[in-house]
Amino acid sequence: MTDTILVTPTPTTIETKSHIPGITGTALDFDIKEFDVYLGEELGHNAGPCKDKKGIAKLDDDNNVTDWWIVGDGYKAKSHKDYYNAIEHQLVNNIDPNHLAGCEVTTRSSRNGKWGLRNYVFPNVGVPIETKTGFKTQVSLRIVAWSGLDGSCANNYILGAFDGFCTNGMIFTQAANRDEAVSRLYKRNSKNFNLNSFAETLMSSTEVFYKQAEQIQIMADTNLSVDNGMDFIESIKSFSKAKKAAMQDLFINEVVTRGTNVFALHSALTNYSSHMNANHFRTRTTKHEDSESEILFKREIEISDVLNSNQWNELLAA
Repeated sequence: MTDTILVTPTPTTIETKSHIPGITGTALDFDIKEFDVYLGEELGHNAGPCKDKKGIAKLDDDNNVTDWWIVGDGYKAKSHKDYYNAIEHQLVNNIDPNHLAGCEVTTRSSRNGKWGLRNYVFPNVGVPIETKTGFKTQVSLRIVAWSGLDGSCANNYILGAFDGFCTNGMIFTQAANRDEAVSRLYKRNSKNFNLNSFAETLMSSTEVFYKQAEQIQIMADTNLSVDNGMDFIESIKSFSKAKKAAMQDLFINEVVTRGTNVFALHSALTNYSSHMNANHFRTRTTKHEDSESEILFKREIEISDVLNSNQWNELLAA
């Protein structure tokens, strides 16, 4: 499930959170509550509550329970609204109002709302990219935050870029982050989790983006023959034979558009992680009808591992 909202902030009152819209009306807009878990006497337990487990209930607008799940006693329960309000408060208070203007916010959910993601693209924080063949596009700052409410997913965010030509999302690589600014953060949802401290690390997002844009231009300037690109895909150990063949097809299409350079290979990889491409890539059937968003983001993490490999860095150093 996907909802897209266009942000139009008012710079004179930028310190108030209201100028990046919240998740009202989306699939993540619900409250939760904790409850005790009891094991029946027929299982050999007394009627008291479990000491190491607790329940989380999803509520509708009338506070009726519409879903529930079990988590560990140490799990720090929070709603999606709690999580994204804290992150968006930092965005509004630490990014130039001119950069915020026109920000597009996409909300995605999976597993009946237990997993949620917000994708922020800032077109006013953008850099033009051009290849030697004359292909042009613009990449813009992208921030992705996601979390789970059932213990199956930690609290995460990643800084990245968005390709305006093909609508591919990109995740920043370690090579663009040598100054140790935070470009990816993962925190377990334990009792010690501090939501405000977690969100504050977004303050350097714009600076990190411009360093990444330099890396993307290097990709566009770095020659890569079709044969070498095909060999690179063939060497990715985590890919199945069918996935390699499908990725090679995408690569050839990108070469036609962008030329024989590393940027074309990068675009093939990020195309896979940004679009389902059902004619190229098959996915497992799950019991959840709304699993597409989570599948795509798992692909992004998969491609992030490829782009952070020594093998990828060797391409850029060639």
